Amino acid sequence: MKKSLIFPLVFLMNLCMSVSAFAQSKSEMEEQGYAALNDKDFATAYSIFDKLNAKYPKEFDYKFKLGISALNYPEKKQRAIDIFTEVKKESKSVETDYYLGKAYHINYRFKEAIPLLETFISAKNNSKNKEEKEMVTDAKMILDNCNNGIMLIDTKVIADIKNIGAPINTDEDQYVPAITTDESIIVFTYRGKKSIGGKLNADLKPDNIEGEYHEDVYISRKSADSTWSVPVSIGAINTNGNDASIALSPDGQLLFIFLSTDKNEGDILVSKLTGTEFSTPIPLNKNINTDSWEGSCSISGDGRQLYFASERPGGLGGRDIYLSENINGEWGPAKNLGPSVNTPFDDDAPFIHPDGITLFFSSKGHQSIGGYDIMFSVKKDNEWLAPKSMGLPLNTTEDDRYYVINSRGDKGFFSSNRAGSGGLGKQDIYMVTPGILGDKPIIALLKGVVYGDDKPVEAKIEVLKIAQQENIGPYYSNNISGKYLMALSPGSIYRIKVVAAGFEPLEEDLDIESLNKYMETIKDFYLYSPGKGPATTSVAVTPTTSVETNTIDAEVLPCATKNLPDFGPLKGKSLNDIQYYNQLLNSAGDYCAQGLVFKVQIAAYRKPQNYKYTHLTQFGKPEVVDYPDGITRFTQLEFKTIKEAEVQRQKAIAKGQKDAWIVAFINGKRYTLEDLIMVDFLGKSIN
Repeated sequence: MKKSLIFPLVFLMNLCMSVSAFAQSKSEMEEQGYAALNDKDFATAYSIFDKLNAKYPKEFDYKFKLGISALNYPEKKQRAIDIFTEVKKESKSVETDYYLGKAYHINYRFKEAIPLLETFISAKNNSKNKEEKEMVTDAKMILDNCNNGIMLIDTKVIADIKNIGAPINTDEDQYVPAITTDESIIVFTYRGKKSIGGKLNADLKPDNIEGEYHEDVYISRKSADSTWSVPVSIGAINTNGNDASIALSPDGQLLFIFLSTDKNEGDILVSKLTGTEFSTPIPLNKNINTDSWEGSCSISGDGRQLYFASERPGGLGGRDIYLSENINGEWGPAKNLGPSVNTPFDDDAPFIHPDGITLFFSSKGHQSIGGYDIMFSVKKDNEWLAPKSMGLPLNTTEDDRYYVINSRGDKGFFSSNRAGSGGLGKQDIYMVTPGILGDKPIIALLKGVVYGDDKPVEAKIEVLKIAQQENIGPYYSNNISGKYLMALSPGSIYRIKVVAAGFEPLEEDLDIESLNKYMETIKDFYLYSPGKGPATTSVAVTPTTSVETNTIDAEVLPCATKNLPDFGPLKGKSLNDIQYYNQLLNSAGDYCAQGLVFKVQIAAYRKPQNYKYTHLTQFGKPEVVDYPDGITRFTQLEFKTIKEAEVQRQKAIAKGQKDAWIVAFINGKRYTLEDLIMVDFLGKSIN
C-alpha cells in the first residue's frame, strides 16, 4: 500500500533506517498505519505507531510517523513536542527544527517556535528541491501565524466558548452549523454510524473494510425550554453519497447544499421548505457553479445577495469569496470581493449577517494563528473595512470555520476540531458568547404568522423603503404554519404589503428610521376574504366606578388637538419599563381618533376555563375572544384614550389583577401598545 506523502520524501531518505523483513503482524500494523496516514485518519495512525514505537523504540521511522500523527491529532498535540524533541536529539538534520517548530506552534508556544522555524528557513530558503521549497513556504506561513498569535495573546478576548453537547454533538463528526436568524432551527452536516448506507466504497457499495461513512444533513429545533430537539435526517436531501449542508436563509425557507461527484469538484444546490419538508435540491446557475470547486455560501437577509467561496481561476489565492446579485430571480455575474477581504491564502465560509454590513468568514491569511481562523469585516461607505480576527480563545491553531451568529449578535456558532472547550479532536459544533466583538448589529426582526380568515396561510410579503422607493425581499410565509420571519435594517420607513390568493391585501407602515438598537417584534397579519372582514364579538357593558384612584381623572380629559409626537425614542422599547410607559402617557396619553379604542386586558390563557374573574365583576362582564394563535383574551371596558384606560387599569390592579395592561383596537383589529408605537398609530388623524 502506498505510504503517506504528508512528510517530505527527502527527509525520510536522510533519516529513516532501512526496514528489514518483519514478522507478519508487524508488517500488518505498519501497513495499517500507512493507510491511516494516507486517509488522514490521524487518531488511528497515532494509536498504531504509538504501539510500534513502544515495541520497537529504535525504529526511527515509527517515532517520526508517531510525531506526524500527533501533530495532526489535536487531542495528542502536546505530545508532539516531546516526540520531536527526541527526534531532534537523534538527528542533526535541520528538518527536525521545522517539525519541532510546528509542534511548539500548535501548542501556542509561539516564542519557542520562532527561532526553530527561522533556522530552517535560513538553511533551506534557496533550495531547489520541490518538497523542501514547499516546507519553506509552510514554515514562513507558520512564522506569520506565531507573530499573529503573540499579538493576539496580548489582546485576548473575553468570551465563553462551549461545546453545545448532546443531542447535537456525538463522538462522531458534526460540523457546518446553519441557523435561522432567530436561532429556532439548526441544520448541520453529520458523518458517522448513522450515515445512510453505512460504510461505502468509491462505487457507493457497502464495504466495512475499506469503505467510509458519507456526509448527511440533519436538522434540530429549539424547544420551549431552549434545549435542542433530537436531530433528524432530512430525507429529501440525504443519499448514499456525500450530502452536506452549507447555509440556511435567515427565515429558514432556503437550505443550501454542497454536492461533489466524480465529474465536478463541487457545486452549490438549493432546497426550498414547503410546509415541513425540504424539496429535492437543484443546482444554482452557471454564474455561481463552474468547473471549479464552489462549496460554501450565505444569503443576505433580503434574499438579494449571495456570498460564496470558489476556487475558480482569476482569484487572489486558492479560495476566494465572491458576491452575486439576484437579478429578476436569477443570480447575476460573480464579483470577487477583492484584496480587502481575500488574501493569497484560502478564504472560505462566508456568513453575511441580516444587517447586510457585517461579514464573517474563515481565512488562512489576515491575522490567522494557524489553519482557518474566523475573521469579520464591516461594510462602510460601500467598502469592506480591514478584517479583524475574532481572537483568542475563539480562534485556535486548529481549523475554526463556518461561523454564524443570531440576529441579536449575542451568540455565535461554529465548528472546530479543537481539543479544548469540551472537544476531543473530532469535528464538533460550538457556541460562543458574545457572538460579535464591538458594536452589536442593529436590525428590526419581525416574525409571526399570516392568517387568512383566521387560519394560517401562505402569503407573499412585499416590502418597500418608502423614501428610497426601493423594494426588498419579497418574503414568504410557510404554506402550512403561516410563519414568516424578516430582518429589516434601520434608517427607513417601510411599507409592508401582505398578499395571498383569495384574500384582500393588507398594507401597514413600519417606521424604524431612528432605530438605534436591536429590536425583535412578534407581529401577526390577518387577511380576510373579500367582504368578510374581521370578526367581532363586542359585549356592551355598563361600567361602575366606585374605586377612587390618585392617578388621572378621566372625566375631564379632552382629546388632544395637536399632532402626534415623534415615537422614535419609544420604538423597540419595552413598556414594562415604567420610564418608557410614563413617557408614552405624557406624550400621547390623551390622543383619540375615529376607529381607535383602548381596552384593559385582564387575562390571556390557552386554557381559559382556568381563569376566574369574580374579583372584577363590579366593572362589568369581560369581553372574551378566542384568537387564532390559540390564546383566549379577556378585556374590560372601552375607552377613547390611553389615559382613560389607565385609570381603569389601576382599578383592576387595586382589586388584585396585578398584570392588567392596555391594548388598542383600530377598526376592530388588535394592537399591543408597542405595535401601535411601531406604526405611529397608523397615522390616524386626531379628533
